[in-house]
Order: sequence, then structure tokens, then C-alpha cells
Amino acid sequence: MESSMTDSEVRILEYIRGELTDDSAREFDSHILSSPEFREKVEHIRSIHELSECLKKQKKMDTSTAWGKLSRRIALLRFRTKAWNFSRTAAAILFPFLLLHQFVIQPMLLRSPIEMITLSSAPGMVTKAILPDGSEVWLNAQSELSYPVKFKGKGRTVVLTGEAYFKVVADHRHRFNVEIPGGITVSAFGTEFNVNAYRDEADYHVTLARGNLEVETASAIKKELAPGQKAILLPQTGEMNVVQADTYVETAWIDRKMVFRREKLETIAQKLSRKFGVVIHLEGDELKEYEYTATFTDETLEDILELLKRSAPITYSISRQEQLDNDTFSQRVVTIRAR
Repeated sequence: MESSMTDSEVRILEYIRGELTDDSAREFDSHILSSPEFREKVEHIRSIHELSECLKKQKKMDTSTAWGKLSRRIALLRFRTKAWNFSRTAAAILFPFLLLHQFVIQPMLLRSPIEMITLSSAPGMVTKAILPDGSEVWLNAQSELSYPVKFKGKGRTVVLTGEAYFKVVADHRHRFNVEIPGGITVSAFGTEFNVNAYRDEADYHVTLARGNLEVETASAIKKELAPGQKAILLPQTGEMNVVQADTYVETAWIDRKMVFRREKLETIAQKLSRKFGVVIHLEGDELKEYEYTATFTDETLEDILELLKRSAPITYSISRQEQLDNDTFSQRVVTIRAR
């Protein structure tokens, strides 16, 4: 498959498989957000890749081994007549199931990507959605949530990259699972909680507002949270620590507020970057240690930078946007330096 692909398509396939570096993956994420044509191309290649993987799995089915086991059971029967009747009956039963798998179940598996909904939130936006079970979810800027058109089976599973607040409908027979990068699963039956899991951040935060919650890492470490607690996860090492949290600070973004309590400038720069869709560079490691306490609501980027400038010996510059060849515009670049 890859030998007939262009270099661009091979890069897209590497992005889908998660084989790119973090910087390259972020460039792809930015390009997908800014270009509907590129996003459509990525989804097309993703569908072809998933179809290919399904076909590989189908070819690995060992029907001869299964039939051999059935034949050995038939041989143990005492009379040849009964054995013949049994085998004929077994064949009559198995054949419709083989037809059902080949022409009904397998096509349904191949169509499964179409049954998924992917919701994205652009920079500066908070997007709300109602899930198939009636649960509510708020999606923060530059976040993505994937979920099925209809929950099936015993579980309700969604996949999140970025930040979201969940208000889960209680159902004690069907657990609600949020899968985030690093093989981490956040699980509950009915509750309200916030998950912050951007791929470009060193740690993830899971904060429980109401109810009960369980967090499990890829290494099978499980911890339960009580209301007002926060799990801090390090996906690179698999570590998890539970601490008390300020739920107002953690969830104020739902009301389009940015609340900082002795927050370092490096963290503030990350959040401003997502909210306003800009690239922010800090010149000098000493800037990363500057701390701020503030609440922002409807201020512009320039307003916020001016307020930060008045509170610490810093200055900043903002580059102009340039029109690109694909009729989109480059991101603004903000450079913050010490005075």
C-alpha cells in the first residue's frame, strides 16, 4: 500500500499511526484545523487504513483449525449413522453463520468508522454537545472528542484529546469511559468531572466535581477520586498522584473564564496559545518562573498581555498574519522577553 503513495500521503499515514514526533504531530493538528481540504484528505486516508487493518484481521482467521476440532468431536460418536447426522447438522448450522459473518457482520465492521462522530473545538471556542445517552460534554479550545452514533454493549466509551467537562447521565449497568492519550482511562457510572489531556503537555489533570470516579493508567494503576480531588498523571512514566483541587479554577473555562492562582507564566502562555490560536515564545528560562494570580473573562489577547506586562518586568511583540498559498493565514507569533 505505502509503495504507491506520495510522500505527503505517507506522512499522513505516519500521523494516523502516531509515528510522528510531537512537533510534527502539532504541525499536522494545526494544518487540519486551518484547512478543511487537508482534514478531508486525512479522514479519507484514515478510512482506507482502517479498512486495510480489518482485512488483515479477517485473513488471520483460522477456519481449518476450528473445523478440525469439530471433526474430532464427531469421530468420538459411537455410531457412524449418528456421526453422519451430526456432521450434516453441524454443517447446516455452521454454513449460515459463515454466510452471516462474511456478508453481514464483516461489512458492519468495515462500516464502523462511519458510525463514529468526531467533534472538534477551534481556538477560542467552547463547544457543547449531547452524547447518545443524554450525557452533556463541554469541549475546550483545540480539543477533539470521538464517540459512536449509538452506545452499544455494556460500556459507554468516548475518546478525548484536549480538555472537556463531562456531566454523565447515571446508569449503574453501563460504565462511562473516557480514553485519553497514554492508554489512560477515566471511568464512572454517573458523575461530573473535568479532564485536561493535551498531547503537548507533560502531565494530565482529572478533576472530580461530583459523584465518584476511577482513573486507571496503562500500567493498571487504579485510584478512586472523591469530590474536590484531582489526579495528576505523567503519561511518560505512568505515575499518578491524587491531590486536593480548586474545582472553580479547573472548570472556569466552561464559562469562558481564565482563572490563574499563582500560575507560572509558561502555563499561562500555553493556555493563551490555545484560546487565541497563536504561537507564544518565552525568551529566557527565568520568564517561565514568573507567577501570576488573575481572572480574565472577555479581554483580548493584547489586553491580557498588557496586564501581564504591568505586573512583571516583561515586554512583548506580536507578528502580523501572512496569507499563505492555500488562501489561509499564518498564525500570529507572540514573543515575550524580559525588560
